Amino acid sequence: MKKLIMFFVAAMVAFSFATAGFAGGDHKISGEITKVEGDMVTIKDEKGKEHMVHTDKSTKMSGEVKQGAKVEAQTTEKGHATMISVKK
Repeated sequence: MKKLIMFFVAAMVAFSFATAGFAGGDHKISGEITKVEGDMVTIKDEKGKEHMVHTDKSTKMSGEVKQGAKVEAQTTEKGHATMISVKK
């Protein structure tokens, strides 16, 4: 029983640290677009992590958002891109 309680406590602590970075506002992603499918854009950051972001008519886009483009994006905590800007 003690092991089970310790497991849940450890899981809660790990979860709180994992979500702390997402609290409070927009997130910035810089990298290269690896895929554009409909309203979803996949951006691979400098560390190699891929981020899937949702776009719609409210997303402010500057430049040609296409595969291979180097971009900077602002996203909400839920993964919606509020801005995607192609770097020159």
